[in-house]
Amino acid sequence: MRTAVRIAAASFAVLMVGSCLAGDPTSSRPRPADAKLLLQANLSGTTVATVVVEVTAPDIPTPLVFNIPVVQARAAGTITVPAGSSRTITLNAFDAGGVATHSGSVTLDIVSGANPTITLVLHPLTGDVPITVTLGSFTVTVTPSSRTLLVGDTISFAATILDAGGNPVAAQVAWGTQAPAVAAVVPTGPQTARVTANHPGQTTVVATYGGTAGAAAIVVAGWFAAPTGTTGGDGSRSPWDLQTALNGGHGSVRPGDTIWLRGGTYAGTFTSTLAGTAAAPIVVRQYPGERATIDGGASSVETFSIDGQWATFWGFEIMQSGTARSCDSCNGLRPTGVYVRLAHDVKLINLIVHDVGHGVYTEPTSHNIEMYGWIVYDGGSVDSTRSDGHGFYVKDDGNGWKTVRDNVVFNQFGYGIHAFTSIGPGALKNLTFDGNVLFNNGTISGFDNPNFQLGGREIADNDAVTNNTLYFSPGASGFINARVGFEGLLNGAVAMHDNYIVGGGATLDMGFWQAPNVANNTLVGPSTMVNVHDTSTVGWQWQGNQYWRDPTVTEWTFRGTDYTFANWKTASGLGATDHATAGQPVVPQVFVRPNAYEPGRAHVVIYNWSGQATVPVSLANVVRVGAHYEVRNVQDLFGAPVVSGTYGGGSVSFPMSGVTPPTPIGGSPRAPIKTGPAFDVFLVTSP
Repeated sequence: MRTAVRIAAASFAVLMVGSCLAGDPTSSRPRPADAKLLLQANLSGTTVATVVVEVTAPDIPTPLVFNIPVVQARAAGTITVPAGSSRTITLNAFDAGGVATHSGSVTLDIVSGANPTITLVLHPLTGDVPITVTLGSFTVTVTPSSRTLLVGDTISFAATILDAGGNPVAAQVAWGTQAPAVAAVVPTGPQTARVTANHPGQTTVVATYGGTAGAAAIVVAGWFAAPTGTTGGDGSRSPWDLQTALNGGHGSVRPGDTIWLRGGTYAGTFTSTLAGTAAAPIVVRQYPGERATIDGGASSVETFSIDGQWATFWGFEIMQSGTARSCDSCNGLRPTGVYVRLAHDVKLINLIVHDVGHGVYTEPTSHNIEMYGWIVYDGGSVDSTRSDGHGFYVKDDGNGWKTVRDNVVFNQFGYGIHAFTSIGPGALKNLTFDGNVLFNNGTISGFDNPNFQLGGREIADNDAVTNNTLYFSPGASGFINARVGFEGLLNGAVAMHDNYIVGGGATLDMGFWQAPNVANNTLVGPSTMVNVHDTSTVGWQWQGNQYWRDPTVTEWTFRGTDYTFANWKTASGLGATDHATAGQPVVPQVFVRPNAYEPGRAHVVIYNWSGQATVPVSLANVVRVGAHYEVRNVQDLFGAPVVSGTYGGGSVSFPMSGVTPPTPIGGSPRAPIKTGPAFDVFLVTSP
């Protein structure tokens, strides 16, 4: 009776990732779609002197043959098998005289990746004792398995090799890294290495042995600026000052990098010239858990100016601590907070901008600019004849686009959103205003201003005003709430739908358009509902709007004449499917706007028509069940949460008692109005 031979074959595949992955120390490097099978056999008690492996398949025209060496009654070696289906692996064992002793085969599919352990039987050529063959695998483990480093940091890694039986193997591994520019690896021993962080980014460090590999994930954190940073810093453990960082850190900042702003106050005015690429923008962002504030002080220069391209500015605070608010003839006493100047393809995300002049001013020749998730308040100044300081002052010449989405603007001295241009310096084309919350703008200045205006002295065209929520507290303003069109200039097309507009002397002032589409808006107010200026409404689309106003009063205006609702529809030819209802809504209206860039963050707007002490709000589309969350009133952003806890699903009760609004630095002609319990806006955050 012949002695059974147990052959263990380690099965694994290495997917190559360029030249940065170290080669196998015991064999040549496989092709990207190859798998390696590591064959091991304990031949004690047998006459086996040679093991030959043959691989065949329909798409392998010439059989692949491998001789597995036998040393001191042990056979060990590797075979390389192209990935694919129906690979037949035949094993033949021979004695020293070349006489075949055992044979067996198995047909299996080989994939590009780890192949599972399988079992096959080798039958003796004489006798009746079968041989069990297992295909197992070596494992290589790298510790630590992941690490976050700063530029210049070094760390040691160790590799552990176990055979198919779980026994340690004392052998040399080969080290490599997928991105040497991010982190370099140098062997320091048979199974140890040292990694040095070179540049922000991510990479994988790999240790290989016998064709199998173990990996560790490396993150090299971005560059750093700090209030105490210097131009001579390295941007890592020695942070840069802010202007050095915004200049590119002496050439160190590359496309795709992130610059983290550490907490504290950055005093002065700053300009960014950062230039990323479409595939790899540069990000400037407040460091998690810290509060980074840029304070323009009493300077007459814009606090934060943006040139360059393909850059994202995210999550920090911009303000001015100067106290000047009024003078007789100095319009624009406080400079703009964010000035988008010689820029294109820029994102500005979740900024907090307050106590500046305009929150942002965009040049018409700056293109493809997204302004998202801001909270803007208390900006502006007054002179003897007017107020100034709009939340968003936006224009575009039509060679690009601008998007203003999901921002909150309140208690500006001027307008909330002011899409306006004088003759000559630009146009108002390709502008999108979506999901913004605008309330009580202009009310603290002593001058009436609208919450929203789109229209000026150059053409507006291809614009959208959608899903915005506007509010004036009762008696706060006798002026227009939303103005779409301006002073007789005939504009092109605008889509205005699904807005919710409450209060003001005139809820909606609309006119001077060739092709407006006004649909599914809700208007609530104590005075004029709609004022349409055009002499002709040919080409207009106007449908599905809801008015909360007594339809028998003459509060719908067309061409300067006031009408009842029914007569207005007849005179204007508009609103065949509109509806008017006397009184006000009777149940709270809640809007939840999840943040597109930060999971767990959202703006919540509540019109508390029934005057409830609390209003239930579902956070199911914002916060994960089991996650901690905090809710703050946007009029007390840096105060304690009004609600916090662990989210258990369903609705959370939002308190509607209101908070005292922030007092403008330097004061204001009129005190800010407390909006609760009738209306409030909240910021939800959850890690």
